[in-house]
Amino acid sequence: MHFRGLLGAGLAVALAAASAAWAATPASVPVFLRSVVSFTDADIASVDAGRVVAKQLPAADKAEIAAFGAVRVQADKAAALRRFREIEFVRRAPSVLESGWFSKPPRPADLEGLTLEDADVEAARKCRPGDCALKLASSAMDRIRTELAGPAAQAKPKATALVRQMLVEYVAAYQTGGIGALATYNDKDKPQEAPAEFRKLLAASPFLVEYVPEFHRYVEEYPQERLAGAEDFFYWTKDKFGPKPTISVYHLTVWQDPRNPGRTVVCSKRIYASHYFQSGLDLVALVDAPAGQKGFYLMDLHRVRIDPPTGMLSGVLLGKIRGGIETAVTERLTTAKALAEKE
Repeated sequence: MHFRGLLGAGLAVALAAASAAWAATPASVPVFLRSVVSFTDADIASVDAGRVVAKQLPAADKAEIAAFGAVRVQADKAAALRRFREIEFVRRAPSVLESGWFSKPPRPADLEGLTLEDADVEAARKCRPGDCALKLASSAMDRIRTELAGPAAQAKPKATALVRQMLVEYVAAYQTGGIGALATYNDKDKPQEAPAEFRKLLAASPFLVEYVPEFHRYVEEYPQERLAGAEDFFYWTKDKFGPKPTISVYHLTVWQDPRNPGRTVVCSKRIYASHYFQSGLDLVALVDAPAGQKGFYLMDLHRVRIDPPTGMLSGVLLGKIRGGIETAVTERLTTAKALAEKE
């Protein structure tokens, strides 16, 4: 089952707004869109007419970026879920350059389609703690320096094989240790603890705790926590949303409450990114249309924490990253709608 495409490359953090979207009943969807995410009446009319509407949301601080989008889909929800599992879904997103999914257990062959940028190979060879153009832990920097020593002409094939192996090991460690196994990035002046960053995002989701505590626990405590109806998948992408192509790894959870199959939520954790992102989580809600009407609402909250750019061009770079997040939401919803409504 390959559900990784529903969330594509993108980003990601559940907040109260995302949780509210998930918990919304059909009748309350317009109320939610108007009162929680400040959609206008024209925006809501566009959503009901089958047009994607996406917008950036206020953020807690400069390191956080958020975007929300919604669209009404004229298709059977169960059939749409089956189509979202198809491999072509993630590849149809225009900003995704390369992608693949991990086997169980993960293996290097899963990343056979992954290529490295020349600039990233050169950056990897120069990385030192506190000074690195890639998001890496100190142990990864040491390993790269050791294994990529030698002629520059041999660096790219060796680096490609090494990155594939390291990503496999990283996914396997996360599958055993969960959030606690995420990296402490040491590319900046101060180390950045991805587990702490991710827990900040979950802590900012009181609605999630209040209305779906079992799902909140599962997202935070995987793999120790168990949840009936949850399915987990892992995938990778190389995308061009930001100024630099970014390699990311995601943990995707699809949950249909066995006590109430109408409750459907898809959560994607960004557990690694080679550039820009400290952590991220994306929450997609599939909410049935009002009784007697065909289709369902598809709502997507994409929220991330980034390294705020510095220097003379920081405003330009931040604008590109923010725009990339909003574009990611629009692309996902557009692709999802087209695939769901495909005859």
